[in-house]
Amino acid sequence: MTDTLERFQQAIVEGDADESTALAQAIVEEGRATPDDICEQLSRAMDTVGGRYETGEYFIPEMLRSADAVERAMAVLEPYLFQQEHDQSGIVVMGTVKGDIHNIGKNIIISALKAAGYQVHDLGVNVSTDKFINAVRETGADLLLLSAFTTSTKPALLDILARLEEEGLRSDIKVISGGASHSEKFAEEVGVDGFATDVKSTLAVCRRMMEA
Repeated sequence: MTDTLERFQQAIVEGDADESTALAQAIVEEGRATPDDICEQLSRAMDTVGGRYETGEYFIPEMLRSADAVERAMAVLEPYLFQQEHDQSGIVVMGTVKGDIHNIGKNIIISALKAAGYQVHDLGVNVSTDKFINAVRETGADLLLLSAFTTSTKPALLDILARLEEEGLRSDIKVISGGASHSEKFAEEVGVDGFATDVKSTLAVCRRMMEA
């Protein structure tokens, strides 16, 4: 099983959607991998792809191929990941902020959140402040997850936080920012309640915020 999971991770990194889908089916049929095992491999793949983009080894086309490999694999894996019944963990609104079209990390994390019992409203990529605010109001979300791949998205994050304050919504929701470039210092500068850099830390901070 370990070999299958490692090959699955590599297929995503290489953007081989046919291979990632076939290996996802093999994982389901073998039935030995836990949701945590699968999410760990997805997280590692996301970190590798993000790292290669930052160093200039990967560009937008490579990112999109990896995102497609994830999307097609998750169509196979989601029924397997979600077969265990969960109590409702909370309501989440998530999207990639304005000016950012990266979705591989967002899509992986949304799948992990759903598997953990969260009701997730996915707003997509390049999401405007207005769309975030409207979704928070309409869904009564407990958590707002803002995916922002690079620190250049800081103005968009600041705009969303400011609008939440203006609309009287800030005290009713916990805001978490996420992305490979995020750090405690960056989170403090933006004013979010928490930050995450991968699947494991996202699940941990969401759990902590829901318990607060």
